[in-house]
Amino acid sequence: MSKVSRRVRKKRSETGALQILEEAFHLVRSLEVRHFWTFYLGAVPFALGFLYFTADMSRSSLAERDAAFAALVMVALYFWMRYCQAKFCAGLWEALNPGNERSSGRSGQFGSLAALWFLHAFHVPLLVVGFFFVIPLGWILAAQQNFTVLALTRDHEGRPFRSILGKSVQYSHYEWAQNHGLLIILFFVSLFTWVNIIATCVLVPGFGKSLFGIESIFSLSPAAAIMNTTFLLGSFLLLQMVIAPLMHATYVLRCFYAESRLTGADLLSRLAASREKRQLDLSKERGRFAKSVLIVILVTGLGVEGALTQEITQEGKGGENERVEQFRQSIAETLEQKQYQWQFSRRVAETDAGEEETWIGRRMGEIAESARKILAAVEDWIEKAIKKMMERGRQDSNLDNEQSFKFFKELSSTSSLVLVVVILGLLIWLAAVLYRKHRTDEKITDADEGISGVIDLTSEDIVASQLQEEEWLKLAREQIERGEERLAVRALFLATLAHLGEKGLLKIARFKSNRDYRGELGIRARSLSTLRLAFDENTTLFERVWYGLHSIGEGSVDFYLKNHETISRETGKAGRSALPVSEAR
Repeated sequence: MSKVSRRVRKKRSETGALQILEEAFHLVRSLEVRHFWTFYLGAVPFALGFLYFTADMSRSSLAERDAAFAALVMVALYFWMRYCQAKFCAGLWEALNPGNERSSGRSGQFGSLAALWFLHAFHVPLLVVGFFFVIPLGWILAAQQNFTVLALTRDHEGRPFRSILGKSVQYSHYEWAQNHGLLIILFFVSLFTWVNIIATCVLVPGFGKSLFGIESIFSLSPAAAIMNTTFLLGSFLLLQMVIAPLMHATYVLRCFYAESRLTGADLLSRLAASREKRQLDLSKERGRFAKSVLIVILVTGLGVEGALTQEITQEGKGGENERVEQFRQSIAETLEQKQYQWQFSRRVAETDAGEEETWIGRRMGEIAESARKILAAVEDWIEKAIKKMMERGRQDSNLDNEQSFKFFKELSSTSSLVLVVVILGLLIWLAAVLYRKHRTDEKITDADEGISGVIDLTSEDIVASQLQEEEWLKLAREQIERGEERLAVRALFLATLAHLGEKGLLKIARFKSNRDYRGELGIRARSLSTLRLAFDENTTLFERVWYGLHSIGEGSVDFYLKNHETISRETGKAGRSALPVSEAR
């Protein structure tokens, strides 16, 4: 056989990346719920701990004191997560190859866990090497996944470290093209899932604000909420908890197929599955045979009943004829029921077709059936309540009460009554939501535009619309005379915002950030480049002085006042060149 023929034959015998993913998805779906509890029992604590660790260590003033203890806790959570992942992979392996039990005891499992933890201690350095050289990245990722898969699924015969490392590296080379295809597909799936998670975090608070008037950071400033390291890290950790089970199932299948080349475990597993399917088919055939016998008995019984009826009729007894007719009608009504219909072949075909439905289809059918039963129960209850009301009204009075219940009689069914009640309830709820939202908007407007008697420049709750430009400038001059140049810069910045708000170039609001003001000014004063440059310089100076640790240099206040004069001059020249608030809407 030539080399080309061998390559073609090998390519045909290999399993594609998409096929492996389909099998992995089916394997995850068929897994018992207890294995998922095991997986998330390790993944969720690590994700929450890591999110808290990064946020606290990057912002806390006591980070140097608590860093060692926090890092020790994170190491313990990381090892616990790896153990739970190994148990999850063992459950997947058991589902693939039932009855495959390890012969090693507790000491062997502890040695396997120690080897697993030691190998995963080099997880990040190996990833750095893989990303730096790019080419070995696929093999490194496969080997790291294999560490978790093989730790608790095989008997390592007293040498767990050498066995896990050797088999993991060996299986990482098994169908390497398939491995790289899997990684590429999983990358795009993860990217798409991550985008969906971020979009959900933005859209759901928006719907909450529109329907219920609930304010959050995502509805106030979505861009500022998304472009946050803590949010990005949290969404990435959530992505890992969603994708990780499928990825583990994928590499469990790869290791299982790689090992089956020597043990034939895949053939034994298929034989066991075929045996179970055959037993299920035999039980179905027995059930169908029992139904056929029941139908034969029913038909035979009907024949006997017909003969008896004929004999009774021939006797000529007048009272018996009426009784026989009633008996015949009752049998006819019984045969009209679904379980006595004579369309057995069609029912069998429908049963077989229903058995081939997907898992999602079956669950949706169950939900629809339960909803139908609930609606039927509610309909029966309403109908009984209406009947009781009508009967009680007739008993209490001899008058004609039919006009009182004319509305109910005009309804075609009680379902129409339920529909009317639901529509009225929705209209009332919508009116209440709109009224609440209107009152909330009025309160926010009053709070933002109201003028307070005393202005505390150190407070974070003040808004530029609380005072006019001249009053902010007066406060700035007072702070300069006191030597509080930091507070003076803030008063000057509020004066600039108040001036731009009075000119219609900005809409002052409590929830807006300086970045929002820059973007809004860039739209409404896009032709005034000098004004936008002066505002950007003053905003940068204010943020460095107010939010940063930078000291105010000499001439900073004069520089700010010069830019403020430039802004005032440019807004006076602009006239109608800038886009006012009403037109921007």
